[in-house]
Amino acid sequence: MKRIVYFIFTLGLFLMASGNIFSQGYKITVTLKGMEKKPLYLGHYYADKTYVKDTVIADANGVAVFKGPEKIEGGIYFIVLPTKSIAWEFLLTDDQVFSMSTDTSDYLGHLVIKGSHENDLYLDYSKYMQGNNLKMNKLQQAMKEAGDDKAKQKKVRKEIQELQEEVKTKWEKYVADNPNTFFANIIKAQMYPEVPDFKVPDNVANKDSFLQVKAYYYNKKHFFDNIDFSDGKMLRTAYLNNRLKTYFTKMVFNPDTIIKDGDELIKRAEANEDVYRFVVEYMLNLKYETNRMGMDKVLVHVGEKYYLSGRATWVDSTRMEKIKDRIFKTRPNIIGEKAKDMKMITNDDKIVSLYQIPSDYTIIAFWEPNCGHCKKKIPELHEIYTHLRWELDWNIEVLAIFTQVKDKDKWLGFIDEHGLEDWINAYDPYGWSHFRDNYDIYSTPTIYILNKKKEIIAKRLDIEKIEEFIKNYEKYNKEKK
Repeated sequence: MKRIVYFIFTLGLFLMASGNIFSQGYKITVTLKGMEKKPLYLGHYYADKTYVKDTVIADANGVAVFKGPEKIEGGIYFIVLPTKSIAWEFLLTDDQVFSMSTDTSDYLGHLVIKGSHENDLYLDYSKYMQGNNLKMNKLQQAMKEAGDDKAKQKKVRKEIQELQEEVKTKWEKYVADNPNTFFANIIKAQMYPEVPDFKVPDNVANKDSFLQVKAYYYNKKHFFDNIDFSDGKMLRTAYLNNRLKTYFTKMVFNPDTIIKDGDELIKRAEANEDVYRFVVEYMLNLKYETNRMGMDKVLVHVGEKYYLSGRATWVDSTRMEKIKDRIFKTRPNIIGEKAKDMKMITNDDKIVSLYQIPSDYTIIAFWEPNCGHCKKKIPELHEIYTHLRWELDWNIEVLAIFTQVKDKDKWLGFIDEHGLEDWINAYDPYGWSHFRDNYDIYSTPTIYILNKKKEIIAKRLDIEKIEEFIKNYEKYNKEKK
């Protein structure tokens, strides 16, 4: 199946230069019968995206020559057809002068490569895997057709296992026979840790749980063993990015663990300047990649250790100021840390302090009556508060903070209209609390949840998820005990 590629051009037309100069750069000659006088594109992967590097119109014989005076970054490249689909992939290493020829009837099957030993290997690997994928598809279909027939299922399952073992042996031979090559790095990058058979002590009651835990920690420890962080060409593949994504979105969740493991990976990435930059940027943006609460701690750590310290030398002054601003606004309200105290004036002109509110849980709601979303969500929050406080008898309080100074009458009118007098309503006409900085208030409504110690346990939580969140929080704390 052809892969569709959506792309933008990254290079314009090259200036003409002598053949002698071109020989020092890159020159990839592609002969593709059936594509005479049609545009062909030279593309490559970068993390989870694809890009086009060059474009050439094939001549009357279907020959397109991609060339330039300087070598280009290595990686997994591909030829893209006028339909924007990938015809075939190949490797680009330091050897960037070679030729490839095929036809439209079978791009990979009829492909011939001259002048590139690693691409000879990659072509052999690609054809081998294409054949094995067909075998696996047939076996999977056979498993479906087996239905409830246990004997047939067992037979097909055995054949699948044998095919997997054959592929594993083939890959290991590829790696052993071609050390210190990009080709070997590509094969290894697809090989995940093989968990050994652990011996279960006799005194262990739940043997399955014991083995699951041992397997998890072994897999976690060795997850990046086959990734060569010193090879910058790995950036122009999907393998490094996919390994990072799997690890940090499906294997580790605790921010402290993520910080520790992220630092270790960044240390390994120092073997290559470009890989180092990629991994550091990946960790900085992990908060937005996962969209998971608690990741603000990772953002602040990475920002302070690698950016504000001057180690991110590639960042210009404009972006650095934005990163500084984001860290400055995030640092005071990291989940797990104690919330900043606030002294405010209530709607009946009394002074209230956040730290003096005696409750197991405190919900802080920043809002304003001129906000259309607030007009809908604040009454919903009051319904939830009424349910939790008076129907379930939870020791919970709401500190509803009016974020403006003007329109005080509208604020008081909204409180009266919607019967919000049974929770704490307050505002800060004198700027005592610095709540905008300490709680990063750039939109309303914004919800924070604090525990009895006034530690932040959730922020920017959807109002309808409050009850479920607190129940899960209590369940988690009971299980820890």
